[in-house]
Amino acid sequence: MKTRSFILYTFLLLAGCTKEEHKPVNTTGEQPDVVKNISVTNLPGAAKLVYTLPDNKDVLYVKAEYTIRNGEKREVRSSYYNNYLVADGFGDTAEHVITLYAVTRNEKQSEGVAATVKPLAPPVLNVARSLKIRADFGGVNISYANDAKADIAIVTLTNDSSGIYGPADVRYTKLEKESYAVRGYAAEKRKFGFYVRDRWGNQSDTLQLELTPLYEKLLDKNKFREVKLPGDVDYGWGLPIPNLWNGTLWHSADKLDGMPMWITFDLGVTAQLSRIALWQRPNEWIYLQNNVRKFEIWGSTNPASDGSWGSWTKLVEHTVIKPSGLPVGQVNQADKDAAAAGEQMDVPLSAPKVRYIRVKILRTWTDGGYAANIQEMKFWGNDQ
Repeated sequence: MKTRSFILYTFLLLAGCTKEEHKPVNTTGEQPDVVKNISVTNLPGAAKLVYTLPDNKDVLYVKAEYTIRNGEKREVRSSYYNNYLVADGFGDTAEHVITLYAVTRNEKQSEGVAATVKPLAPPVLNVARSLKIRADFGGVNISYANDAKADIAIVTLTNDSSGIYGPADVRYTKLEKESYAVRGYAAEKRKFGFYVRDRWGNQSDTLQLELTPLYEKLLDKNKFREVKLPGDVDYGWGLPIPNLWNGTLWHSADKLDGMPMWITFDLGVTAQLSRIALWQRPNEWIYLQNNVRKFEIWGSTNPASDGSWGSWTKLVEHTVIKPSGLPVGQVNQADKDAAAAGEQMDVPLSAPKVRYIRVKILRTWTDGGYAANIQEMKFWGNDQ
């Protein structure tokens, strides 16, 4: 009896189970109604279109079709959860016609409704207009403003070693503002060009200039000398300050009251510094333990003998960034490559000439540590 009851229960259960099918609400494939009440807000290189969706329950998205330049077509879609879309990619301030379509789940689209937009000046033009170029040590200094924080690229043109004029540097950025240098050139007049482009291929006109890079040389490390002033931290582990320019690792003694700590040395010449490079202890030590993480570099021509700071000028403040963002103790190839390249720091053109250097260490990769180390440092500038 129990067996017969189980069979009957199983039969009824199977009979009641049917496969669920998900079908469009609009099974007949009817064309949806058009979007209505379109309003336009013009934006830099773009336009925001707000609209009313049709009542059709099967509408999945709204599609905009338009041309951005030279017949190049672009399409933007916005979910039915929204009542607006942003048409972007414009490289000018001319009028453009955008056609909007409501599209159903089975890809039936409405009749098109046209709206005219007139974008504001796009970021490529605004950034290009903001460019300020001047001669720098071994090259040129480029500063810009990017108020929209748009993804753009600034391209520098000049002659290569074969005399061919073309791209020498491409700076990809979405920073609001920045100042940077393109270097590697002799102190001789040469032609430079600069233009801005975006990810849609829009491009500004090219700014052409003739500039003479400022003289720059790698300072002779054979002239460097250690200086010990009151308050300077001692060296430890038999690794003194001259190891900084020999590339064989300087290591501090333990400073029991923690950071900051500083050391002083003499470049042997008075120079207008252009840039400084610093390398951390390599191999398994990168981004770890006593390697410096945040520090300042100060300069002076005549430091006070009591070790006070009144005669010093801050040249650079720098924080070491680990590219991978991995926890301390973990590294990837990007971290290894960055550590091998070293920390490259530009010194402002407005900085005074200096002869003596003071490295002030604020933080290491062991937060709250009592010691620090640096593998090597190099200095470039004009000592003439």
